[in-house]
Amino acid sequence: MKKRLTQLKQYWIFLLWIGLFLLVAGGTAGLLTGEWMPTPTLMIIFGTTSLSMWATGQDRVARGFWSRRSTEIGTNAIISTLAVIGILAAINVLGARYSQRIDLTEAKQFTLAPESIAIAANLDAPVKVWIFSYQTNPADEALLENYRRASDGQITYEYIDPQAKPGMVQEFGVTADGEVFLEANDGRQFVQTIGLDGLSETQLSNRIAQLGAGAASKIYFLQGHGERSVVDGQQDGMARAMKALEEKNFEVAPLTLTGAAGSAIPQDAAVLAIISPATALFDTEVAAISDYLAAGGRVLLTVDPNTEPKLDEFAASWGIELGTGIAIDPERWVEGLGPAAPLAIDYGQHPITQDFGQNFSLFPVAKPLRLSETEAITAQPLVFTSDASWEEMNLDQGPDWTLDEPEDQPGPLILAVALSKPVESSEAASAVEKGADEADKTEADEPLNTSEPIAAAEKPAAEPSDEPTSDAKEATEDEPKEAEDSTSDAPKIEARLVMFGDSDFLTDSFFDNQLNGDLFLNAIGWLAEVDETQLSIRAKESTERSLTLTPPVARFLAWTALATFPAIGFGASAILWWKRR
Repeated sequence: MKKRLTQLKQYWIFLLWIGLFLLVAGGTAGLLTGEWMPTPTLMIIFGTTSLSMWATGQDRVARGFWSRRSTEIGTNAIISTLAVIGILAAINVLGARYSQRIDLTEAKQFTLAPESIAIAANLDAPVKVWIFSYQTNPADEALLENYRRASDGQITYEYIDPQAKPGMVQEFGVTADGEVFLEANDGRQFVQTIGLDGLSETQLSNRIAQLGAGAASKIYFLQGHGERSVVDGQQDGMARAMKALEEKNFEVAPLTLTGAAGSAIPQDAAVLAIISPATALFDTEVAAISDYLAAGGRVLLTVDPNTEPKLDEFAASWGIELGTGIAIDPERWVEGLGPAAPLAIDYGQHPITQDFGQNFSLFPVAKPLRLSETEAITAQPLVFTSDASWEEMNLDQGPDWTLDEPEDQPGPLILAVALSKPVESSEAASAVEKGADEADKTEADEPLNTSEPIAAAEKPAAEPSDEPTSDAKEATEDEPKEAEDSTSDAPKIEARLVMFGDSDFLTDSFFDNQLNGDLFLNAIGWLAEVDETQLSIRAKESTERSLTLTPPVARFLAWTALATFPAIGFGASAILWWKRR
């Protein structure tokens, strides 16, 4: 009997090795191929069965095997090891499928802005980012990985070595190391050349949004009355603002409403910008701007103190009263500029100022605006001064400004406002026709050619009969219904106006300060009705945490590290020795 058990034990061990082999082979095949059906799964099942048969037979072959203490300890160790491996595998699988990251930095340096996440999550087609660089940057790769995760794989990226693939360099027209391109469908767009600051989230998000935005919207800047210059190199110009508009896929063009061009605003104008006219506009120009708004146009207007653009009546038609003084804020101002350059941290609830929080915007010498209720016009203040501010009427009093009531008007004051008004389609059509007539007046100087036949519209109509026909009656009865249907189906048109009591905030000297640039770009974006998710995508700025030490403080810390702490240690040791002695 013992001999038979020994022989059986000798062959029973093969079940153990066969089971282990099948388990390892099935698991390896499934992990490498990524397919678990059917071969890897069957191998794992047969391997598990073989091991189970071997484990069951151990009691018959070697009675008392499972009751041994060594078997119990070994089994517990194997089960614990398998449990740990299973838990780690489950954590990795869940982490790969449902990845969540927590950014603990103060400025959220490793997290995309909400606007960038919205753009990436709402893509209509896959987008690929091409980076032509000899070496990769871990920070840029982390940023691109954030885009990939936010877009659920719709945004991919690839680094190209210019030396290894000269054909692609020629295809993309690469001229320098670090150039970045976007490609989607049949479109391709240059993003930037990566410098010391790395890949820019702001530029990348803007370019991704522009791929699906189509043709650039056109913004006309009124010229001829001392307005801010849109040309580079001009003093107090707006070159930085113009560059930012181009990065936002806007086309910028100057506009003159006098002379041979007439006073009609071009039909392709998405926004008309009137930036701080120093002298009065002509009546025909004001009328053209009013007609443009009546047709559903969009206007950005900034008015500075100490200027006479003669736009009081125009502003009053929109429920705005232009202040005659300047805003003084003794509570919030910048050192070197004085209280006449208020800092604003209070904003209205509007898409232009969404997510501004408690960040600053600076307005050097601003004219306050006052609102009055006007029928059918929706007005929303955008920027407020503090409660300690006031409108100063005596401009010769500075720089020691004091509130002199009742002449000065106490705050808080409104420095910017956004207004909108629904426009009836009939009013819009008549306004467009009026503008077209004004534009055609310059071409109406030629005499009428009487030799040409009279047009059909000028021929006298036949005298109508006393009784209308049945067809005419039916047509007359159906006209109100058809008119009503056409009115209900007509698209709703809305005129929009954004007015600022200052223009210095968007000049090159102040455009990049705090939220000034965002305020201007968001106002243009709201007027042009761009997607609100594209408003105000700001680059993240890390907070400076360096500590500047004066020489005495530095010497004190050096002596503290070199002498004080060792002296404390020696003193404590001496005290302990004295007590034990």
